[in-house]
Amino acid sequence: MQPIIEEISYFACGSCTNHLHWMFKQAPKETRVFPAGVFLIKHRTQGYILYDTGYSTALYQNQFKYLLYRKINPIQVSFDEMIDQQLRQKGVEPSAIRWVILSHLHPDHIGGAKQFPKATFITTEAVYRNFKKATVKDLIFNEFLPNDFEERVIHVLPNQHDSQFPYHAVADLFGDGSLLLSSFDGHAVGQGCLFLPEKNLFLAADICWGMDLLSKTEQLKPIPRLIQHNMRAYRQSCALLQKIQADGIQVVVSHDATQRIKEVLA
Repeated sequence: MQPIIEEISYFACGSCTNHLHWMFKQAPKETRVFPAGVFLIKHRTQGYILYDTGYSTALYQNQFKYLLYRKINPIQVSFDEMIDQQLRQKGVEPSAIRWVILSHLHPDHIGGAKQFPKATFITTEAVYRNFKKATVKDLIFNEFLPNDFEERVIHVLPNQHDSQFPYHAVADLFGDGSLLLSSFDGHAVGQGCLFLPEKNLFLAADICWGMDLLSKTEQLKPIPRLIQHNMRAYRQSCALLQKIQADGIQVVVSHDATQRIKEVLA
């Protein structure tokens, strides 16, 4: 039988830099680059599907909230690193992208969203509801979304049980069991995380900032805790992620090191 998911490609679309010893108690003095990961999924019948869209150079504009964001979270992104440019380099025109799954609406996940004029966007129901009543704490930069976003977005409620992913309710996005979307609170409201049964792969968005940092969840310092939308839910999601990995599912998060993600996808 031919696979439904024909190919998964990874792109680092910019990055941010932070100091581990500022983030975690007892961490070594280490400055780490956190790539903004984007995944391109080639589906046998649905065509190209993006999971997130990375950073945009628009964040360099001289606006107060962008200056504040960059002060707290120094970013690096060039024009050539933006997802639309990297897709063109791969031979995929942005107009060929039919679906864009946005895990959540922070700037490092929606920066390239305007570059896909023919795509339908998918979010979880929780992400969409949060978008409609967002506050400053939600860190949603609406201007990075296309003007007709609300006309092109589908918000799905993960409410199905699937024995292939027994950890959380899922939504079977295309009714063929190839892409199961679940909703995880903590870092942001209702992050859409994606399980691909054929690949035994779980794309876990920002449940944590790196799989090697998962065990340091309880060592988070006060300021990084404040950044989380709900720290109690963050702990619960991290604990579940540990179980998912312990059960043998391959897990990557959006800000894992590029080398690690490429090794997992190889």
